[in-house]
Amino acid sequence: MVAARAKPLANRRLLLVTVPSGPFGRRFARQLRIVGADVLRVVLNGGDLVSWGLTDALWPRVPRPLWRSWLEWQFFERSITDVVVFGDTMTFSAEALAVARQNGVGTWVLENGYNRPDWVTLEPTGVNAYSCMPRDPGAYRDVDISVHPPEVPHVGLITPFHTLNITSYFTGVVLGTPLFPTYRYPYAVPLWPQIFGHIRRYCASLIRQPAWDRLALDVIADPRPFFLACLQREGDSQLLEHSELKTNTAFMTRVIASFAQTAPAEFRLVFKNHPLDPGVENLEARCMAIARKHRIADRVSFLEGGVFAHLARASKGLVAINSTAAYAALGFGVPVKLLGRAVFDIEGLTDPKPLEEFWSSPSAPDDDLFTRFRRRLSLRTQVHGSFHNPRNLNGTAKRLVERLIALDREAARGKGAPAGLPSRANERGRNVTSFANDPDGSVANDLSGFRR
Repeated sequence: MVAARAKPLANRRLLLVTVPSGPFGRRFARQLRIVGADVLRVVLNGGDLVSWGLTDALWPRVPRPLWRSWLEWQFFERSITDVVVFGDTMTFSAEALAVARQNGVGTWVLENGYNRPDWVTLEPTGVNAYSCMPRDPGAYRDVDISVHPPEVPHVGLITPFHTLNITSYFTGVVLGTPLFPTYRYPYAVPLWPQIFGHIRRYCASLIRQPAWDRLALDVIADPRPFFLACLQREGDSQLLEHSELKTNTAFMTRVIASFAQTAPAEFRLVFKNHPLDPGVENLEARCMAIARKHRIADRVSFLEGGVFAHLARASKGLVAINSTAAYAALGFGVPVKLLGRAVFDIEGLTDPKPLEEFWSSPSAPDDDLFTRFRRRLSLRTQVHGSFHNPRNLNGTAKRLVERLIALDREAARGKGAPAGLPSRANERGRNVTSFANDPDGSVANDLSGFRR
């Protein structure tokens, strides 16, 4: 009994299929081994090799069409009990989750935090629009918000380290091509433009950031009211998987056309670029070209910098596909209209009206519902930490493993699987649990950084 408590993941073998770029995966595996788990890593390409190394690595040297069969064989041959992926929509991750569920193997999905920048996400079946969080506002009525959770420290800088990890990862992918002849790049934005784009944009920010921030302050200082529109990272799953608008250009075209036709004449429209945009396309030039076409260029601005919280609070409302910035805006009491699918797209939080009506009468979120939703989301899905800041990697990995163990124990007590999960996952995937009736005393994490 003592040994079992000391090693709660004894007799579990986890296969890490995809993990965040950089050294985090190794730190996560180390913490899993401390609590008794065996850990193996799929090395798909040179980027994975750079991040992970050769130890406990599986190289799927099979043609792309045989990836699923190769995975299924590994599950059987190596007695895999759990699969871990980073994100649930990239081809290799999505297919690994599907094969795992078909074979009764437990699943865990990592993602950047809903409550960024100081949090990361862990869910058992999916993230964003595939989250286990209920979409019925009534499910949050009984959430206890009487006790406020403790403050947590800021994790520090993320973007420079994230940029470095992304650049080194994709450089490894390119240089490692001879070692991985069967690997097929699954992303929408080509490799070399991404690598040089990230480097160029980051270097430009070192010089131009003060000017970018001044432009944002000028936007706020202008007495004319404005709406804020947030772009996604080009090629992101929120565009490709969770929206009918597959590119930032399509998003800008939809928003500008609607604004030109139906927004009050005194309002402005301000686009804010994603901080990790690779800079492959000149989105500002495209934005202004679309605005000129609709004859509202004098009412449209494009920002590369500025403090998001200041911009959101000064705006009359925010439009996005599914951005964590939009979720943060709800915490500021800002009306939000989504053009994609999101975990927080719930009646009473986001505005359900058509975009054409949003400009004239945006509906603010229900503050009480948001507080209860935020508490449930934080307790069930958020872990304090960062995948990229070196000072936080060990602590983040340890807290993620603790949360994984807690969710696993809850599932072992018989909470059942979320609706829609294949039934075979219930036979061996003991970690799968429904969050619809969860008690609120699990782990005291919260979105303190978004408090008004």
